[in-house]
Amino acid sequence: RNVPSFCRPKDMDVEVEVPEIGTVQLDIAYGGMFYAIVDAQRIDLQLVPSNGRQICKLGEMIKIACREQNPVNHPEFDYPGCDILVFTDNQQRDGHVVRGRNAVVMSNGKLSWDKPESWTGMIDRSPCGTGTCAVMAQMHARGRLGLEEDFVHQSIIGSEFVGRLLEEVTIGPDSEPVKAVVPTISGRAWITQHSEVVCDPSDPFPQGYTVADIWSSNADEA
Repeated sequence: RNVPSFCRPKDMDVEVEVPEIGTVQLDIAYGGMFYAIVDAQRIDLQLVPSNGRQICKLGEMIKIACREQNPVNHPEFDYPGCDILVFTDNQQRDGHVVRGRNAVVMSNGKLSWDKPESWTGMIDRSPCGTGTCAVMAQMHARGRLGLEEDFVHQSIIGSEFVGRLLEEVTIGPDSEPVKAVVPTISGRAWITQHSEVVCDPSDPFPQGYTVADIWSSNADEA
């Protein structure tokens, strides 16, 4: 059971201008984090592992452009966004079950528009819990997913979460109430390792380190 999730009318059909891409239409929804939600087909993007580099580049660029051009905040506490992005694809209804595929793009550094080498991110290998909640809130707001209907959400590598909306609630101040939904998520995980992590007193890097490889060219600024 997750926090109340929502997609406000004012955050739907948002248009942002993105370098090298042009105008991108998207929705912004909250599911524990603020997500820019983009239909991958609208930018001719296939959500397959072999497109991982392109998915990361476009996703991070769109997200940063959205944050700069259409900032949002939570109605009950200070939480600005958007701070993450989800590409959606192939959403289909089969009776009371809706299925869909996604790719969630997360930051791994600080994007600078004047440094193309920083236009990158990383992909969540799971369908993403808060991302699935945000997508369900968006679909509910658009009339595509009802209460007590299963939403089977598949990641880019084929793993699945099953989400469901339990109830509708209202959050925020009385002067500007926000319609929200309470989602729940189920899935599977496997233990892959038992380990013991130690830190020697003489270790010169007790808090770890980052270099400009997977952590982008702005690792020193992250």
